[in-house]
Amino acid sequence: MLDPIIRIVDDEKEVRDSRSFLLRLNGWNTVCYEDGLEFLEHDDFERPGCVILDLRMPKLTGLEVMLELKRKGAALPIVFVTGHADVDSAVLAFKEGAFDFLKKPIKPEILLETVKKLSDYCVRDWEEKASKQHCSDLIEGLTAREMSVAHLVISGLSNKEIAAELDLAEQSVKIYRSNLCHKLNVKNALELKALFDAAGVLDNDKYDPNFFTKTLILK
Repeated sequence: MLDPIIRIVDDEKEVRDSRSFLLRLNGWNTVCYEDGLEFLEHDDFERPGCVILDLRMPKLTGLEVMLELKRKGAALPIVFVTGHADVDSAVLAFKEGAFDFLKKPIKPEILLETVKKLSDYCVRDWEEKASKQHCSDLIEGLTAREMSVAHLVISGLSNKEIAAELDLAEQSVKIYRSNLCHKLNVKNALELKALFDAAGVLDNDKYDPNFFTKTLILK
């Protein structure tokens, strides 16, 4: 995973430069944008980190930038910075998912503390999504029959019970279970359940015993 990067979006160059200097001095990677349009056009939203976003800027306000990020599906945490006490804007920003609202001038220790909280959150979120996607990719490589066996194993059925449920020979069930362990790199039913749970499959199928055979085409 790439190191987190802190985006500083502010129309005042001195402000951008001073915040960037402080953050880099404390070990953070930063990139500066002079307005919201430049940020939206050139930033890599997939890279973890956070956005320090000025509320009042020309071209696009901070709130407009935030709404556009949301429309694009970008999950970067945002802290708004403003020199004006604007209760309505703050309420709207928090309603749309802003993480914090800081009033200028910002004390260095407050900025550093806020950036660490936001970046830590973003990294955890990125890692969880990456893990979920990895588990989903592994599961997508299974055949529909393997998926059916996996579901019944997770449900706690024995090989004999699975064989009866799927009209298979017990030896065939053992082979399917062995294939599952090899393909998914798991050793037992508990690890199998943990992998399916991490992929979000168990939340989606509601333990419907016919889920896999109804929704997947036999390979």
